Amino acid sequence: MKNPIAYYLKYFLLITVLLTVCLPGCKAPEQSLQLGQNVGYRLGNIAPDFTLDTIDSKSVKLSDFRGKNVILNFWATWCGPCRFEMPFLEAIHEEWAKSDVVVIAVNTQDGYESARSYAKAYNIKFVITVDVTGKVAEKFAVRGMPTTLFINEEGIITSIKIGPFITVDEIEERMKTFKNADTQIR
Repeated sequence: MKNPIAYYLKYFLLITVLLTVCLPGCKAPEQSLQLGQNVGYRLGNIAPDFTLDTIDSKSVKLSDFRGKNVILNFWATWCGPCRFEMPFLEAIHEEWAKSDVVVIAVNTQDGYESARSYAKAYNIKFVITVDVTGKVAEKFAVRGMPTTLFINEEGIITSIKIGPFITVDEIEERMKTFKNADTQIR
């Protein structure tokens, strides 16, 4: 190599020309979310969308409920605390079904038949889906059951509860976060 500076200068110029030609055509991906909002499982995030089948063999997509407030509950039939809170969730469903509140239960770690039998035995009328692969529970970082998320009309997570509700009043208190995200409760 006779002149190392000329050698490196030649490659530097070549890279500069390539970048000048190629970069103007590159665009950042378009964002459909409002600035500052992310899809995720934390308070203030837009809840990740999912599609699951119900115990009645209907397909349910979370985003189909935009415009309504959603109480999203992760549970299992073998989970004692989950079973304890089910009557309270059913009471909320019965009281608020004709309004803008929807209760969706995501059964994890059970099959369709177990969830269906449980719902029939305890006369549960709200939407029950089954997450046989655990992928939806994983999207929401569910680490214990029951876990309940409150998602407002815009799809934003306004409250998260890990553990069972012990009264209907406790659920209704959390429902206040639908309208006022400043009152987020953990």
